[in-house]
Amino acid sequence: MTQDIAPIKKAYYEGLAAKAAGPVQKALNITDWTPVDSAGMGDWLWYWNNAAIFNTDTWNQFNNIMQYDADGYLQITDGAALNTALFNLYMAMAYELTSADQTALNTANMNAAAILNTVVSDYTSMFGAIPPANSATATAKLIYITEQILSWGDKDLTLAKFRTSTNPTSLLPNAPLGSAKLISDFMTYLSQTAAAATVQNAVNSYNSQIRQCALNLSPAPTTVEPGWMSAADVTGATSILPYLTIAEPTDIIKNGLDGSQGFEVDMSVTQVDQSTSSVSVNGGAGASGWIDWFEISADASASYNAFSFDSNVTQVDLKLSYKGVTKFTPQLTGSAYNIGTGTGWWNPELIKAAANHDPNVSGVAFTTPQNYDFAENGNFGVLQELVICDLPTITMVFHNATESSFQSHFSEQSHWSVSFLGIPLGGGSQSYESSVYKYDSTSGTVTVTMTPPPAVTPGNILTSQAYVIGADCAWPGAK
Repeated sequence: MTQDIAPIKKAYYEGLAAKAAGPVQKALNITDWTPVDSAGMGDWLWYWNNAAIFNTDTWNQFNNIMQYDADGYLQITDGAALNTALFNLYMAMAYELTSADQTALNTANMNAAAILNTVVSDYTSMFGAIPPANSATATAKLIYITEQILSWGDKDLTLAKFRTSTNPTSLLPNAPLGSAKLISDFMTYLSQTAAAATVQNAVNSYNSQIRQCALNLSPAPTTVEPGWMSAADVTGATSILPYLTIAEPTDIIKNGLDGSQGFEVDMSVTQVDQSTSSVSVNGGAGASGWIDWFEISADASASYNAFSFDSNVTQVDLKLSYKGVTKFTPQLTGSAYNIGTGTGWWNPELIKAAANHDPNVSGVAFTTPQNYDFAENGNFGVLQELVICDLPTITMVFHNATESSFQSHFSEQSHWSVSFLGIPLGGGSQSYESSVYKYDSTSGTVTVTMTPPPAVTPGNILTSQAYVIGADCAWPGAK
């Protein structure tokens, strides 16, 4: 049982879901959400926008892949960064043809072998050898050359648009000097392979879209371009990140956190032995786990669990009071890939197509096997709506307590760090205050009420934090 808090987490999150369901529905009209174990992210840095500059640390919290724990609540997937994972997925995709479509394209290229070889010769004379990965067949070489030529145009230039233009060379403003013959011969090649135009267009359109989605994630441009945004962290360090916006302005989020809509979770904790405690949540059955799942500390050298203050205490009642239920909504549609402009990094249709590719139909597929489970209950979830609130007020009632055992520890306005289920509340700093301390000689109890830091951190708004009640995820690879 040593250091195992999973049973207590499960009991707590089930109790949280039951108590929060009504207030969340009433305040936000949200029913499809799951409690979040935010141990990997910390409390939510909700102040996302400061003078039109995105909070880098908020982006870093969003920039996680989510999965369901075995006990049914959400947590991050092995610390994987979303933008890195998406980039790698895009780089592992290609438009794959059925044998029938591949035969049609190969036949067209065989019938136009002379001009095809001329185009390849034109290209290699100017730019050198085609990469080995794109040189296995004549068809592969032409697919590669097609992509290079069209990259000399705007991001939205497609093969279909190029081949139907009355002045196709005007669509390639960035064509290198001396490339006129290559372009002219390529246009002849397109004319002679018109029978396979549908297949050629599909290959180019999808492969270009895949490549552009990856480029819209990395590398970052040196100046802000469409599809990117300025960001800064708490130290003032600036960066350029893939574009993201949040539906709620910061003042709306603050108003929500200042609201009265809330709920309470009650926990009765009993000491089993020196390393184990049993916890009942909202009067439910007890769940046993490591005694240090709840820990408070006054400084770096002194930390206490619920039973450290008084050896006579074997039962502690905890009440966690949450208020200010509100939401935080990353707008994924605002980051969606735009085929007209070539901007945007969010393209769930590509991921869905690749994850569920049917080899009997030409379409997007992964060229290498992927380790992710793309199902709706798998391990590739993307945060699309969070339910947040103020950090909880914590009331502790110590039973069979001796007042003198507590007097030396608690005083008016003393400051504490609080760790709850492995999550340092308020960032782990001494941000909680024990503002109420009461001894009841009749009942033999000591009551300590610890108040959380304010919703807006004085002096540095970028570090303002909220508690994550739960979230709803998008599952881009799910059928």
